[in-house]
Amino acid sequence: MILRLVDRRTDPDTDRYDWSEGGAGAELLAGLVGQLGQPDWEIDVVLVSDEAMARLNEDFRKAPGVTDVLSFSYLQGTGPGPADLVGGQGHALSNLWLDTLAESRENGIALSVGEVVLAPGFISERCRDNGWSLEHEIPLLLVHGILHILGWDHASEDETEAMRSVEEKILAVEGLPHPLRERS
Repeated sequence: MILRLVDRRTDPDTDRYDWSEGGAGAELLAGLVGQLGQPDWEIDVVLVSDEAMARLNEDFRKAPGVTDVLSFSYLQGTGPGPADLVGGQGHALSNLWLDTLAESRENGIALSVGEVVLAPGFISERCRDNGWSLEHEIPLLLVHGILHILGWDHASEDETEAMRSVEEKILAVEGLPHPLRERS
């Protein structure tokens, strides 16, 4: 996949992560995203304020308060013809089809297969308060969010363990530990 960064914050200086184009953080995230999905698919990583994230969390999950990451997929579990992504390919959990409303068949390339929304201010503050590495947390949350788009979930202990194992494998390619594994 190709990462498209969309910064919707009015005060982007509230976190310490290097989001700048060509910066170390953005390059690392692009490397992680490149392991997922189809190489020509795009994924939007949307950075929002804590207040905007709290509204999204309430609207879409009916959960109060800010959260670190939300995912919105434009992929479907069924569709006409062969799957656009076969289960196991690009770390997809199962066969996936492009949502015909969200795609552009011009040149056969989807504009975006989903959005991963992050609240960098909240994430940065939580990492600071707990002594966690922001440079490890942001990549984990991005991978976690994209795996949701690719059909993964963590509703049960078995699902959680399977998802964490895939996250760990993807992070390891870029030389990163899995922060949740380090904490337990």
